[in-house]
Amino acid sequence: MMEKITPNRIDEIISAEIPDIEIDKDLHDIVSKSMIHGPCGSLNNNSLCVSDGKCTKRYPRDLLAETITGNDGYPLYRRRSTEVG
Repeated sequence: MMEKITPNRIDEIISAEIPDIEIDKDLHDIVSKSMIHGPCGSLNNNSLCVSDGKCTKRYPRDLLAETITGNDGYPLYRRRSTEVG
């Protein structure tokens, strides 16, 4: 049986961030065009994922300092602010 991945190891294996355009423009373009959800909810009520004015995929997600396991067992991925502060 394979060892389960624990939340503290997820960020080592899975990247859920948009690649830096200065480092890898091609990968940045691919991710930006095919891997981003939205806009939806109040920004676009006609989106297929909107029901009762809310995104059924739970976007936008909260910013998190580290990946944790949610109540349903699925990971809530680290999400860092892109704002320069």
